[in-house]
Parts: sequence; structure tokens; C-alpha cells
Amino acid sequence: MTHLTEEMISAAKGSDGSAISALIDKLDSLIVSRALDYATRGGRTDYDIVDDLAQAGRIRIWESLEKFEGSGRGEFLNYVEMALRSAMTEHRREITCPGVSPATAKDFERAIEIAAGDPYAAVRIAITDAMGPRKMTRDRAYAALRSWLGTESLDHLYEDDADGELVTLGDVLASEIGVPADLLEPRDYETATRKAVRSQVHRVLGLLSERQRHVLKADHGIAPVGYYGDGPDAVLADDMGVTPYQVKQARVKGKNRFAELYRAGAQSW
Repeated sequence: MTHLTEEMISAAKGSDGSAISALIDKLDSLIVSRALDYATRGGRTDYDIVDDLAQAGRIRIWESLEKFEGSGRGEFLNYVEMALRSAMTEHRREITCPGVSPATAKDFERAIEIAAGDPYAAVRIAITDAMGPRKMTRDRAYAALRSWLGTESLDHLYEDDADGELVTLGDVLASEIGVPADLLEPRDYETATRKAVRSQVHRVLGLLSERQRHVLKADHGIAPVGYYGDGPDAVLADDMGVTPYQVKQARVKGKNRFAELYRAGAQSW
């Protein structure tokens, strides 16, 4: 791309097939880089869709070259960036949310961003006021989730720790939930995930000191401790028989230790 010139841009705008191909070749490193960016959400890159996004970007540049009315290399690169953004965003939604409207796919993507990449948490967020004017109905949110997961999600293969054999996620959930594999739905996966997360949270809390555990439970209202999250630390400290400073210290140390233990345990499920 360092050798991209105004002459090359002008020739490509003239619908010269070889000039267009040469121009796109010069832009390819940028195209692939942006494909990686748009395939990444919540810190995770879906490498399976990178090539598709890159190709969508190349096609959009090819189709929109004649519409570029600016002048100079800088303006052209800005134009390319906008073309890649629209092409890759649209194509990503088509890939990740097939069968739903573009508006639904866009709104659900917004919910997933708020949920830090968790599609199940996104469903809960999508039906709340956190979405503002893009708030979704429950049916619409679940339709988006089912589209997002795709039918292949329950066919994903895992290695069974017991005997080393490959089994599908559907087989695992069927065993845990007691529902035949061919009757499983994405919502069943959400149920199993919630159970795993709940179990992991309580297991990790049990590894903290009693004070740290009590403060973190109070911050979130985890039974049997009541919810203190909206009140001053002095209230919780008085109920615990400690000082507000000790509550703050327990919270900081407890959160750090919880995060460390939770991440370590999450690798096994």
C-alpha cells in the first residue's frame, strides 16, 4: 500500500479491470487487517469468518470505485475505510445472524457489545431499557439468539474427559438436562451455562476468606446475604461489626482473588 499512487487510483476509476485488480492488491494488507478487526468482538476473534469479510471488502471496493469523487491518496484511503466498514459490518451480521432482519441483527450486536460478548447475557440486556430506543421484545431477542447460535452450535464436538472420545455439545446437555439430544434448543444451552456459572461462582466464593466472601455477596445480594450494593459501606460495616476501611480492603482483595480463581476454574468448563 506504500506504493499506492494517484495515477493508480485514476486508472482504476476508469473501469480498467487490470488497474482495479492491481489497486485492490495494493490494498490487500489493509483489507485483511480490517477483516480481523471486524471478526473480533469482546476480545475474541472468529477466524472462520475473516476470509469472508475480507472478500466482502474487496467486492465493495471494486463496486464503489467509480463513486469516489475526491482527489488524492489520503481522501481515497478514507473512502476505502468507510467502504470496508459498511461492507464488513453488513456481511458479519449476515453471517452471524442469518434469518433475521438487518435491524434485528444490528440491535442484537449492540446488546452483545454491552454484554461484553456473552450472547446469553445479551438476551437479558436486549429486553431492558439499557438498549434505549433499540429495546427488543423477548421474542425478537430470542429469535436473534437462535440465529446467532446457529443450528451447528449443538453439534460442536468436545472431548469427553472420561474416555477421551469426541461427543457433541448436544449429547452433553442431553445427559445433564435429561432431554433427548434431537429436542434440545439454544435455550437449553443457556440453562446449562447458567448452572455452570452459578456453580463456579459459589465454588470460588467458598475459597475466599469469610470477610471477603461476605462483602462480595453483600455487593451483589447473593443469598443468604442481603443486597447492600446501593448503600454506604458504613451500613454494611456496622452489620458485620467491622470498620468501613476493613470492608473496602476486603472488597479489593476479594475481587482480585475471585477474578484469579474464577478465570483458572473457567478453563475447565
